[in-house]
Amino acid sequence: MAGALLEAELEAVVTGAGFLDFEITWKEEVFAGAPQQSSAALFGTVGVNFRARRPA
Repeated sequence: MAGALLEAELEAVVTGAGFLDFEITWKEEVFAGAPQQSSAALFGTVGVNFRARRPA
């Protein structure tokens, strides 16, 4: 999944699709050192990994 979502919005999308136990497992400033670094930092852009599970 990719897009410009706040953490709460991402959780709402995932749980709204029926997944449980949403958790962000990694968060990093992925644009550090890149030419777009200042723009990314201005908007608070970070990369995340998350996990959630389907109900049994």
